[in-house]
Amino acid sequence: MAVPPEIDHDVIAALFQFRMATAEQLRVLHTPHVGPEQMRKRLRRLKDEGLVEAVVLPQAGKLQAWFLTEHAVRIAATFPELEGVASPPLPEDKTAARLRVGHVLAVVRTHVAFVAGARAAGDECGPLDFLPEVYHRFGEGRDGAVIPDGLLHYVQAGQHRRLHRAFVEVDRGTMASEKLAAKLIGYARFHEHHPVPAHLRRTSYSQSVLPAWQQRYPAFPRLLFVLADTGEQAAGRRVRDLQALADGHPMVARMLMTVKAGVARLADLEEHGPGAAVWETLANHTRGRCSAWEL
Repeated sequence: MAVPPEIDHDVIAALFQFRMATAEQLRVLHTPHVGPEQMRKRLRRLKDEGLVEAVVLPQAGKLQAWFLTEHAVRIAATFPELEGVASPPLPEDKTAARLRVGHVLAVVRTHVAFVAGARAAGDECGPLDFLPEVYHRFGEGRDGAVIPDGLLHYVQAGQHRRLHRAFVEVDRGTMASEKLAAKLIGYARFHEHHPVPAHLRRTSYSQSVLPAWQQRYPAFPRLLFVLADTGEQAAGRRVRDLQALADGHPMVARMLMTVKAGVARLADLEEHGPGAAVWETLANHTRGRCSAWEL
């Protein structure tokens, strides 16, 4: 089966949004019923047209990650479906791309797992339903913002349609557990922040002002921590660290009374899908594993 020509548009849009991706990731996102070689041929043609470049991944044989050229970025910026999506910084050169590609591809892998899982479950989650690095400023300084690895949109399409939003954090085990757990505190601060002066926060005026997050979302997105390239023992330690913070930090504990939060291994998402019982909940960790939508 050949790749339809309109896939060129979709591939360029995906590379604009995600910065880099492998041919196999792009195939699963856009043409899951087409063989891998067809997508590779399409990418080579786009390269001949000056629209994409590739870098060989470190320690991965001949596997390549693809990214847009400056010319293609200017074209993609005019696509209606990318309105409001920040233009990604281009790699300075192929060396820079190769050094930065690990985390980017782990984030794309995570979204591919959600897209594939949605297809299998009859739900809705498209190639662009994951916005990387959406900036949420709510205060001053370095601690006054949260920047999730992705903002996920997912629709359960059963008898009663349910729209889910989630802040997704992807961890490859490259940061200390303390730093990963500290991200929960950042989300808790965002959850509680009211954009009013400090001297008015305990007055009736402050009670009439919406929290910062509610000016953007009807409900606070659930928090999904995804552990990539992590074995079961290391993942278990990460989970316990997150759960300990959820129990021990009062602001985080207050947030988790109403905000759903969980953690899962990327390998389990890829094998079983996000709707399977692969998620450890952070708010009530005596409970067994559950679906992302049952947290």
